[in-house]
Amino acid sequence: MPHSNCSVCQPPTTSFSKHPIGSLATLAQMLQLTTSDLARITADADRLYRIRKRERKKDGSIRLCFDALPPLKAVQARIQCLILNKVNYPRYLQGSIKDHATPRGQAPNARLHVDKKTLITEDIKQFFPSVRRHLVFDIWHRFFHCPPVVAECLTALTTKEVTLPQGAKTSALLANLVFWDDEWQLTADLHARGITYSRLIDDITCSSSAPLAKAELTRCIAAIRTMVQRKGLKLKRQKQTIARAEARMVTTQLVVNKKTGLPAEKRSAIRAAVDAMTATPPCERDTKPYLKRYRRVAGQVSYLKQHHPNDAAILRTTLRTARTKEPS
Repeated sequence: MPHSNCSVCQPPTTSFSKHPIGSLATLAQMLQLTTSDLARITADADRLYRIRKRERKKDGSIRLCFDALPPLKAVQARIQCLILNKVNYPRYLQGSIKDHATPRGQAPNARLHVDKKTLITEDIKQFFPSVRRHLVFDIWHRFFHCPPVVAECLTALTTKEVTLPQGAKTSALLANLVFWDDEWQLTADLHARGITYSRLIDDITCSSSAPLAKAELTRCIAAIRTMVQRKGLKLKRQKQTIARAEARMVTTQLVVNKKTGLPAEKRSAIRAAVDAMTATPPCERDTKPYLKRYRRVAGQVSYLKQHHPNDAAILRTTLRTARTKEPS
C-alpha cells in the first residue's frame, strides 16, 4: 500500500461506501422511474443518442462526441449525481471529478508534475470506443457490487452499441473507473520508486524529482502498458513522450518546467485570434457569425488568464475595442 503521507495517492484506492443497489425495483425508484419505464428506456438506450460533435484529430481519424436524448439524458444525469459522484476518487484520477477540497482537471493535473527532472506521458489509443461493454459491466458488478441483473441494466443505460460513448454525462466518470482494481497498486509501486502518477481520462503522466535512468524508464512504461493491456486497451506509441528538465516538458497541453503555462505556440495563436477580431471592419461586427467568433476568442483569453494573467489582461483590453455591442 502507498505510504500514508503520499498526498498524490490518498486515498490509495477508489472506493464507494454507499449500499449496493440490490434490485431493479430499487434502481427504478432511485432513478424516479417505474420498473416498466426503466425496462423500456433500457431497451431503447442504444437509439437514444445524437452526434453532438465530429472532431478531426491530428492523425486524421474522427472523434465522435455524443449527447443522450430524453428520457435517457435525465436517467444518466441521475446516475451521475446519485452514484458516480458519490465515489471517492484518489487524487491521481483527474478527469471530470467534482472535488472542492482537491480540485481536479487539466491545470491541477499538470501541477502534480511541475519542476520535475523527468516527465513521461502516455495516451491510451481510441480510449472511449475501446472501453467495451464487459468493462463497464465489471465496474457496475464488481466495483459497485450490483447483482448481475442490475449491473446489466446500468451497463445498457451507460453504453452505446457495446462501447462507452464519449460526451455522455456518465462516460468520463466511468472512464475513471476502468482500471479501478489495478491502478492503485501501480500508483503505489511507482510512488515507492519516487515517481508520481496521474491520469486525466486517457492521458497518463508520470514524473520524478530525480533523473530516471533508461532501465527505470523502461520499467515504468512497461508497468503502465501491462495495466492498460490487461483491460484490452492499447497505448498510442506515437504520442509517448519522455522529457528532461533541460528541455520543454508538457503534459495535458501545459508546460510544467517551473510552473504551469501554455506553450508559446498556443499563446501566439490566441494573440493572433484577438488581432483578427480587431482587424474585422466595424460594419461586420453586428453579424451573428462575428459575435459567435467573439465569444470563442473571449473564452480563449479567459483560458489564457488562468496561467498568464498579465498577457490576458492586455489581450482582453484589446479585444474590447473590437466589440460594438455586448454579445447576447
